[in-house]
Amino acid sequence: MKNLLLSAVLILLSFAGYSTSRGIEIINRSQCDVYIQLHGSEKCPSCEHQFTSNLFVIPAVSVVTLPNTSMLGGTFPPNAFVNCATIYSGPRHCQRLERWMVGDPRCDNCPPEITFYSMNQDCKVVCDCLRARWEPSECDGIARLIIEPC
Repeated sequence: MKNLLLSAVLILLSFAGYSTSRGIEIINRSQCDVYIQLHGSEKCPSCEHQFTSNLFVIPAVSVVTLPNTSMLGGTFPPNAFVNCATIYSGPRHCQRLERWMVGDPRCDNCPPEITFYSMNQDCKVVCDCLRARWEPSECDGIARLIIEPC
């Protein structure tokens, strides 16, 4: 239910427009939910990870658009820039939780493409090979994170 509510709110907020936003569009083409935290900085271009968002669950086969950083929560201020993401292997209560970073190819601290796996709420691996690819944008644009099966 939380996922549906979050998705509905994010879809409504995505209509705010792209003209001067500094956000991200997350495209999940897989059959699994994906757990993500975003990272960013106050200046652009920058590869610093000054800010970290709340943990988001991106539902299977969905597109979530976050047109600016005011909706990210965590330590993000309203006018920051997103440059990287941490993808978790499942919900935080899972004992063998792994994480991977993916981000802007201009940054040495985050590779632009990774492979990973995803677990469900019961901590069972349900997607054993997923690929995440980061497509950067200019400073005032929308970056894209595309998740698809290997």
